[in-house]
Amino acid sequence: MDDSRPTHEEPQEAYRIVTELLSGLDDLRGIYIAGGGISGVLRALREAPEEKRKKVRIVCRDIGPETRKGLTEGLITAALCHPLDQTSDELIATMVASLEHRNSTTILQRVVPFEIITPESV
Repeated sequence: MDDSRPTHEEPQEAYRIVTELLSGLDDLRGIYIAGGGISGVLRALREAPEEKRKKVRIVCRDIGPETRKGLTEGLITAALCHPLDQTSDELIATMVASLEHRNSTTILQRVVPFEIITPESV
């Protein structure tokens, strides 16, 4: 296990970090990308030797064009995505319920399950 490393949402920084991890850690088996810079992550993976790349699983958050491409190429193992429509609907419903029950001490809580998108599902 290694410490978190911020990419500052910059693809070049993500590229630098992933390149460093791939070249410096022989026992690296997975990377979770919580923030931005996925295009830099994918660039680093494409440039890595195939035997090294195949040992490392990449899981990221949310899906966009770059993530979708990485999934179809088999570079990304999974993307964990919160469905925006359902999240927005639940937020609004919770705010309305909160206003309707202002005097209640009950804590309103909603669970919106995330979707797991894999190469097979794109």
